Amino acid sequence: MLGMPAALRALTAAVVLVSVGVARAEEPPGDTAQAPDRPPAGAEAAVGSGHLDRDDLAAFIDGFVTARMEGRHVAGVTVSVVQGGALIFARGYGFDDVAAGRPVQADRSMFRPGSISKTFTWTAVMQLVEQGKLDLDADVRSYLSDLDLKLAFDDPLTLADLMAQAPGFEDSAMGHLFENDPDRVQSLRDYLRTHQPAQVRPPGVEPAYSNYGTALAGYIVARVSGLAWEDYAEQRLLRPLGMNHSTFREPWGPQRDGPMAADLAGNVSKGYSYRDGEFKPGTFEFIGAVGPAGALSTTASDMARWMLVHLQGGTLDGVQILAPETAALMHRQHFSLNPLVNGMAHGFIESRVHGYRAIGHGGGTVYFLSDMQLIPELDLGVFISTNTSAGGGELISEFVRALVERYFPEGPDLRVTERTPAPQIDLAPYAGAYLSTRRSYTTVERAFNTPVATISVADGGQLLLSALGNQTRLTPVAADTFIGDSADEVFVFRRDAAGNLRDLLLPIPVMVMERVGPLENPQVLQALLIGAAVVLLFVPVGAWLRRRHPLVQSVSERWAAATAVITALVWFAFYTLVAVSTAPMAEDFSAVFFAFPSPLFVAGLWVGLAGAVLTVLSTLLLYAVWTERSWPFWRRVRHTGVVAAALVTLLVLRDLNAIGFNYFS
Repeated sequence: MLGMPAALRALTAAVVLVSVGVARAEEPPGDTAQAPDRPPAGAEAAVGSGHLDRDDLAAFIDGFVTARMEGRHVAGVTVSVVQGGALIFARGYGFDDVAAGRPVQADRSMFRPGSISKTFTWTAVMQLVEQGKLDLDADVRSYLSDLDLKLAFDDPLTLADLMAQAPGFEDSAMGHLFENDPDRVQSLRDYLRTHQPAQVRPPGVEPAYSNYGTALAGYIVARVSGLAWEDYAEQRLLRPLGMNHSTFREPWGPQRDGPMAADLAGNVSKGYSYRDGEFKPGTFEFIGAVGPAGALSTTASDMARWMLVHLQGGTLDGVQILAPETAALMHRQHFSLNPLVNGMAHGFIESRVHGYRAIGHGGGTVYFLSDMQLIPELDLGVFISTNTSAGGGELISEFVRALVERYFPEGPDLRVTERTPAPQIDLAPYAGAYLSTRRSYTTVERAFNTPVATISVADGGQLLLSALGNQTRLTPVAADTFIGDSADEVFVFRRDAAGNLRDLLLPIPVMVMERVGPLENPQVLQALLIGAAVVLLFVPVGAWLRRRHPLVQSVSERWAAATAVITALVWFAFYTLVAVSTAPMAEDFSAVFFAFPSPLFVAGLWVGLAGAVLTVLSTLLLYAVWTERSWPFWRRVRHTGVVAAALVTLLVLRDLNAIGFNYFS
């Protein structure tokens, strides 16, 4: 997300993959700039003036993008900038097909902007609200008579909750959010029926970003309008706005009606990762099962039209898709947990850029990373998309802020401007482990996708926020209030009724970081598993070394010893199968979606069930070990320690939902 500190980018990144190659592509009429890193002579007056000179802007963007593409190994980038009701820059860089040497063109190359698709869904919702066909405060179940939506709380789930990314659902993605096989692509309705995530908190209370929630809203649009989502998007949004190189359809073939047109499919950029010194093209990512949440394919030029219609109150070139008052309602803040932090408009995510309020959305798929930001006060819109993961994320995260800081004076909307001297605030209580509300609670995904953010006290009266190898310094400005790298980035700690620290509110309002104790900390749980595995390792080794020195023991004790050895071996078989089956995920991120759960992983879960049964049996046999007493005292103690290690393994794996077959929600 725009302007996000490194640790937050690490927490919220959809993907981390890489690529290389630089080639200039199309530009709007009158844009004749080359690609230097510095502005042309005579253009200095444009810098910091609030005026976007086309030549200077082109030079700046060319230099910014090309330098970072090479340094971060990005195959292709597409960019558009609008201001004052006009497209002032659109250009492609690098290649949308590396093998064919086909350059990115801003008005032809179709990129996959992922969750930026959601802004189309929310606009469709507001169209139907404007027509009186939808009520933002009505229970969504009133629109879903053909869908058995299971909710855990009595509170009604509303479209307003979905727009605020606060439906209360857990997060789930592994093995189903994206597909690479068109034969496995479900319809929107079928996906919503088979992959409903558990509702783990009341709706409207705390944000936890939900692809399912947006897909649900898109299905409601389809139900109420009588049009399939792809048809609605075309007829009510894309075609009226002249976005003729944009579509929510995908080339899924005969499996479903209405696939992407062949001429458009030929223009979709390939997605890349950068491995072993070269670009590796990925397969097409099918997102149509949750199409309203992320299936858009589009060009930078078309996205310029999308930004213009929103900046102009719902009208573009005489075509009105929203009434001005509806657009204004959509863009204002509707949900926030604290007045100091950013909140949610109706589907747009608030941020602060150089002191200006921005509304926009980021997007990530396996291979594509994108950002779209609108700054109404500057009448400015910026869209950037890359077809390469990892390095692409680093590029887009820096782009909009760099552009605004270069061309515009500091804005008036800095929330916190005065710093309290650090000695006045005791920082030690803030230290600890924090987990995002956007995580899995009830599936085995809990064991994989819960990165821990740790906060520690740093030198200079600051806190250090660390996540996935990235760090951000937090400077205190008041009790429970901190700023990050700039005053745009405000962090607020919240407390419970007893005054204990409860969670951390972030500059990005789509999730909250909950403070967790040791037994809720995945890192602690992993350490317990490793410790237990080390103990179990010595069981078969010890049995082998003692094979020629049998002890005097009862039948029950013999059974206890044999069961302990078998239990240890079974748990090691479980670890081996799980490790081998998940290793490809570390090398190729797409395996998280396209190859989970693998047959080996399922086999591992079967072995885990056997380990659970044997662990319970070993625990029951402890009674005989301590009552029959044929073994020496220290042998009984050692054996009890082994059983305890097996029991810890079972309990931790059960807590991580890894006992049984909890693949999906």
